[in-house]
Amino acid sequence: MKKGHEMCIFIVEDNKIFTMALKADIETAFKKIPLKIHSFVTGETCMLKFKEEKPMVVILDYHLNSKYPDAADGIKVLDWIKEESPETAVIMLTSDDNIEIALKSFKHGASDYVVKSETKFRKINYSLFNLIKMTEATKNAKKYKNIVTVLFLCTAFMLGVIIAIEI
Repeated sequence: MKKGHEMCIFIVEDNKIFTMALKADIETAFKKIPLKIHSFVTGETCMLKFKEEKPMVVILDYHLNSKYPDAADGIKVLDWIKEESPETAVIMLTSDDNIEIALKSFKHGASDYVVKSETKFRKINYSLFNLIKMTEATKNAKKYKNIVTVLFLCTAFMLGVIIAIEI
C-alpha cells in the first residue's frame, strides 16, 4: 500500500460491540497502513455511504436482519455492492459454519467467508492481508504490462523508421 493513501474498509455488522472489537483489532494488526474504517448496522446505511467512499473491502455480516427484521440480509447487500463496484472485495462474516451459506456467498461474489469462531479476528486479518497483497500485485502487473506495451510500440516504431530509411 502506498504511503499517503488510506485503505477504506466498511464493516457492516448489527452487533456494535463486535464491530468495535473488530475495528480495534484491524487497526492494531495494520498499524503501519493508513486506514479509514466505517461501520454500519444495516446494509441500507452502508450503501448510502458506499458510492461516496468506494471501499476496498467490506466485511459483511450474513445475518444483518436478525436485530433489524426489515433490513436486507447479507446476500442482498453483497449483490448491491457487486452491482455498484465489482472490484470491491467482500468478506462474508457469519456465526453459521454452514457449507451452503459459504457456497451461496461465493456464488454471489464474496472474496472470503469467515465463521465467527475463536479465531475470527485472525482469519479476517489474514484475509485482509491477502487482499492487500493481491491488490498490489494486480496494480504492479498492470504497470508492467503498460511498460512492456510502450517498449514494444517504441521498438516497432523504430524498426518501421529504419525500414523506411532503408527503402
